[in-house]
Amino acid sequence: APRSTVKMHKRGFAETVTLAWQTPLLGWILLVEIATLSYLWGSSAWLPAWLRDEHHFSLHATGMLAAIPFLLSLGSKFLGGVLLDKMRPEQAPLLFVAGGALTALSVIALMLSHQPAWLALFMLSANVFWGLQGAAIPAVIQHHAAREAVGSAYGIINGIGNICAAFIPLLMGMVMRSVGSVSSGFSVLVVSQIITLLAGGMLLLRMRRAAAISA
Repeated sequence: APRSTVKMHKRGFAETVTLAWQTPLLGWILLVEIATLSYLWGSSAWLPAWLRDEHHFSLHATGMLAAIPFLLSLGSKFLGGVLLDKMRPEQAPLLFVAGGALTALSVIALMLSHQPAWLALFMLSANVFWGLQGAAIPAVIQHHAAREAVGSAYGIINGIGNICAAFIPLLMGMVMRSVGSVSSGFSVLVVSQIITLLAGGMLLLRMRRAAAISA
């Protein structure tokens, strides 16, 4: 947008934080952030142990191949950003709905697979579909937050999201201990992506309704 010549009133710290907490649909956005970060924290903590202990992967032998899932998720985040630039702002939560559903299905298939080739395929596809969602979160926040408090709103959402998601590896460990297998803990990641799907669906409905009213 062209640079505005209108001078903005500089708000104080407390006023900026208050404005950030008043961001519309903050609760739903925060829920999506917690759910998406839960996948990152949970898979990073337990995926290597699961591949080693239940499927006898040699982590030493994989070498540079271990970087492929992370590189694919980075590429899919870029792709998600490109898709967002082609979509209307109120359509952004579609990435949460589609990405959450496809990631959940990929993790379920990963839990049920035993052949190394299928394990690799579903592990990579889960990371790709999860990565698609990444760029949509700051885009939705920027669309809703007050102009003077966009950074503060994202800081609040990302900070709380990481604090909550940090407990996901512990929750996965508790499930593994009660069931007796490492793969059972990945059901927590499936639930997190279902939550992403549902919260994204609510955001989509609310944002479309708001766009229709303002049109």
